[in-house]
Amino acid sequence: MRKKIGWHEQGLIPILLYFQNGGTFTGSVNNSGEKEFRYRLSFADGKIKAEVWYGPFCYEKSEILGNAEFAMDENGRSSAIDWVREKYEAMIPRQPA
Repeated sequence: MRKKIGWHEQGLIPILLYFQNGGTFTGSVNNSGEKEFRYRLSFADGKIKAEVWYGPFCYEKSEILGNAEFAMDENGRSSAIDWVREKYEAMIPRQPA
């Protein structure tokens, strides 16, 4: 069953300044009985790069299933978070109640 995540809640994903300073953030969501969803947001060529994959393995040992780049501003950060959320919802389907 897919966990409900408040993707835009303060503290889940670092603030814009973190990425402007070259930071890389990785996260994961472990859903019981499903594959583990993993994501990475990083600074790349002046943009925020978002990447997603499944698995128990780290970024370097995994096959990246999707990636996208977003503007290095608050709208870009928000769009990157929305993109990760959409990929999570597509990779881990919601089970009927």
